[in-house]
Amino acid sequence: MQKKVTFDKKIELPTIIGEITAISLDQELEFVDECNINGNLLLTGKYKQSEASRLEEEFNYKIPVDITLTKEIDMKTGNVEISDFSYSLKNGNELLCFIELLIEGEEKQIEEVLEVRECDDDPENKEVEIPKLEEKEMDENRTLFTNIEDNNETYGTFVVYLIRQDETINSIIEKYHTTVEELEKYNDLKELKVGTKLIIPLLNE
Repeated sequence: MQKKVTFDKKIELPTIIGEITAISLDQELEFVDECNINGNLLLTGKYKQSEASRLEEEFNYKIPVDITLTKEIDMKTGNVEISDFSYSLKNGNELLCFIELLIEGEEKQIEEVLEVRECDDDPENKEVEIPKLEEKEMDENRTLFTNIEDNNETYGTFVVYLIRQDETINSIIEKYHTTVEELEKYNDLKELKVGTKLIIPLLNE
């Protein structure tokens, strides 16, 4: 991803000047997280109070910068630099600066987590209605739900859920309002990894 951020900054110099003899803009900006950049732009230079003067005075200013991106950037590849800078002098002591920053980096891929009773086009994550079978029929139709045992609670719907990157058993439990004990009745939780299928019972109310 590449994004340009432009803005104008007006700086009032301490006195009326006749000529700017040197000027430069440097940056001390960094990613504080995937969406936010902050720090300072460092403006330095020299000026004369009149064009005929031989005496040069120095000036320096810090320009605070705080940028919030609409998309998350992988911080390992994120970079920000000054791509354009120009200025003009107005009213003798007003320095008008035009600044353009270039932000680069790979967009961070965000995995969407399914909400309870919501399905998408992924066949690995969908609600499955479990028919009420006689005991003999259950023995002859052993599938992914082999681990389901009889219990005192009545479930009419189960979610077959595919574990995704950066998910934990705690985050799944929170999303589906269940407990580790309930999941252990239908799943082997000893070796969970990305791509593992979980059977999550949804209690009929």
